[in-house]
Amino acid sequence: MSVVGFDLGNESCIVAVARQRGIDVVLNEESKRETPAIVCFGDKQRFIGTAGAASSTMNPKNSISQIKRLLGRKFSDPELQSDLSSFPFRVTEGPDGFPLVHVRFLGEERTFTPTQLLAMVLSNLKGIAEGNLNAAVVDCCIGIPVYFSDLQRRAVLDAATIAGLRPLRLFHETTATALAYGIYKTDLPEQDQLNVVFVDVGHASMQVSIVGYKKGQLKMLSHAYDRSLGGRDFDEALFKHFAAKFKEEYKIDVYQNARACLRLRVACEKLKKVLSANPEAPLNIECLMDEKDVRGFIKREEFEQISAPVLERVKGPLEKALSEAGLTTENVHFVEVVGSGSRVPAIIKIITEFFGKEPRRTMNASECVARGCALQCAMLSPTFKVREFQVNDGFPFSIALSWKPDSQNSTPQQTVVFPKGNAIPSAKVLTFFRSSTFEVDVLYVDTGDSQIPQKISTYTIGPFQHSKGEKAKLKVKVRLNIHGIVTVDSATMLEEDVEVPVSSVNEVPKDATKMDTDDAPSDPSSGTDVNMQEPKSADTAEGASASENGTQDPEEKSVPMETDTKVEPSKKKVKKTTVPVHELVYGALLAAELEKAVEKEYEMALQDRVMEETKEKKNAVEAYVYDMRNKLYDKYNDFVTPEEKEGLIATLQEVEDWLYEDGEDETKGVYIAKLEELKKIGDPIEARYKEWTERGSAVEQLVYCIHSFREAALSNDQKFEHIDLSEKQKVINECSEAENWLREKRQQQDALPKHANPVLLVLDLKKKAETLDRFCKPIMTKPKPAPKAQTPPPQTPPPQPETQAPEPQTPEQQQNGASGAGEPASEGGAQEASGEQMDMDKPDNSTEASA
Repeated sequence: MSVVGFDLGNESCIVAVARQRGIDVVLNEESKRETPAIVCFGDKQRFIGTAGAASSTMNPKNSISQIKRLLGRKFSDPELQSDLSSFPFRVTEGPDGFPLVHVRFLGEERTFTPTQLLAMVLSNLKGIAEGNLNAAVVDCCIGIPVYFSDLQRRAVLDAATIAGLRPLRLFHETTATALAYGIYKTDLPEQDQLNVVFVDVGHASMQVSIVGYKKGQLKMLSHAYDRSLGGRDFDEALFKHFAAKFKEEYKIDVYQNARACLRLRVACEKLKKVLSANPEAPLNIECLMDEKDVRGFIKREEFEQISAPVLERVKGPLEKALSEAGLTTENVHFVEVVGSGSRVPAIIKIITEFFGKEPRRTMNASECVARGCALQCAMLSPTFKVREFQVNDGFPFSIALSWKPDSQNSTPQQTVVFPKGNAIPSAKVLTFFRSSTFEVDVLYVDTGDSQIPQKISTYTIGPFQHSKGEKAKLKVKVRLNIHGIVTVDSATMLEEDVEVPVSSVNEVPKDATKMDTDDAPSDPSSGTDVNMQEPKSADTAEGASASENGTQDPEEKSVPMETDTKVEPSKKKVKKTTVPVHELVYGALLAAELEKAVEKEYEMALQDRVMEETKEKKNAVEAYVYDMRNKLYDKYNDFVTPEEKEGLIATLQEVEDWLYEDGEDETKGVYIAKLEELKKIGDPIEARYKEWTERGSAVEQLVYCIHSFREAALSNDQKFEHIDLSEKQKVINECSEAENWLREKRQQQDALPKHANPVLLVLDLKKKAETLDRFCKPIMTKPKPAPKAQTPPPQTPPPQPETQAPEPQTPEQQQNGASGAGEPASEGGAQEASGEQMDMDKPDNSTEASA
């Protein structure tokens, strides 16, 4: 099971994985920790991440960045319209009112949704994680901004599905940062609460959260944000400043050239980083536009002046977070600053003045979210055992349900189901009294954010029919799941006092009888009675289910019951019927569209893979041309005739010209065939060189083998005395034959020039050495025969009665008897040795037996 955390940034992304020793940030193919969130569409393939960033300067109109800003937002959104003015690519309004990105890909105009583009970025991040782990990556945890709406959260899940990922949780970036900070703290108080403020200034947004820590747990006290206040706003201020300056000084308008705009924005971003550490900085761009070099200079004071409108907005989220948490600046113990945009000194100054204490940087400003996501993934995964640490996250918005009563011309009624700060995940059960199919709307209320659409979804509950023709009592379960998405999970119709045998009731829970006393209110005709009950364990589905089946609604307990004195509760029966629920989410991807997007992504990934393989084969041809040409003038020079050399160099030149002209854009098979064609000419030359370089060591090995066996056969050493002279002569003859063969072949080889095909091959030398070794070794390593035991002369002792004691033996007989017993003793010894060998195996057998 993969345990991976993804930080989806607006400008760049980071991948973190959990290992046995902790959390590691994964390096991409360029050995960088951050991967640009860019998708660049070329003529034949896509370039994503670092490759996309490298191609974006040359192809700005087909390079899509800041995908996070487009996700799940209407085209008419004022913030989106403001962003579009700075994007070099073309975005139009789709038929559903959401943005569509136009690019040129595979020779034609194509459109992609932001969800599809995000899926491409996630696919690239998935590949980076898989390359590092050498295993498939499916399960993960993805960081999202706390202000993401229900639709944006669904879009991230859809993008993950298209990319082949299964998020265990969409984790708030603020909570991920808080988890990465607190889980390693060993000095957290047990009673008093440690309040820490996290200020995250990213590329495009600012998020502030206040977290209360106690030993083994954290609680999110408040969230606040400004979705359009980030590092890019400072870049934009510098961009506008220098664009106006260059128009005045150099008479060039960068707004008329997409590439010039992109280069100036990149230069302004670098300038901002320089100003963060220095009081002043220069700006130099060669050939920015109309073949003009431009120069600029700015001081930090001037930079802060032109950025004043942005800096004025920093204090707003700080004040809001503090007020919602119900704290004062004196109650705040620490302030932690994270995010790539937080390095601007002016922001630090504002935060210091507001809280009256210096912000700290104990965490990695760019990697803390990815690390927190990986930690959360490890906590949700059975693969790792993580320190016990409870994360009490809160939902940043209030969610209400709205419905129309049964009576005609009645105004819709509404109730807040999940108030702001409600725990994630959570589930609640509502009771409705209805006579026919009805609709329930899920809404955002009191968000204070005009960019979030109020209506989330509509659920149609029904059809259903009460057996007695009365208004049916329905229990509707509403869930705020672990991703922060609100759904109506199920609807169940309860029919009481149904006269059916106990045996015919299908799987009625024992504790369902507790609900038999849940009679209708005194005025059921209104049809608007809504009884909400909160499960004891709101963060588990089991808790909600138990509450639904086994606990009376708080409001129902006070209702007078008509049947309290007539029927014993134990005799009443409850029949449960599941009622169909149909979901309509406004703006979400339909199941068929999602399946189509998955297929489309697979096709594009396949096209990218084919193009990469084609590129590799083309590079192989090019590398062979350059390598062979260099070697022909160097180490292959003596192994090829002048005519062959001239012809081969001409062929190599032809192939090189072909590569940069007609062969610039060929298929993979053509490049493979071209490489094989070149190797047919080059391989014999390479083989001759290889034979020449390896021949010396092979000859030495054979000579050593001949001399070793010959010396052994001619030796008077005692260890070879037992070998017959005829056998030794065979060894000497075999050695002489091998020596004569070697001498003859070497004479032939020495007479040939280096460019001729060799007659003395390394393979033949190795075979001859192996043959000689196979023939001589068994003879020269033959073991000595065992010494023959002396057999005693046969004796015929006189017959004696069985009871008669044996006569004493003479010393000679004793000696003969002892020597005669030697052979049986030897056999016995062999048996004992054999027995010891078996005993060595006994521990294994005995272990198995005992097991």
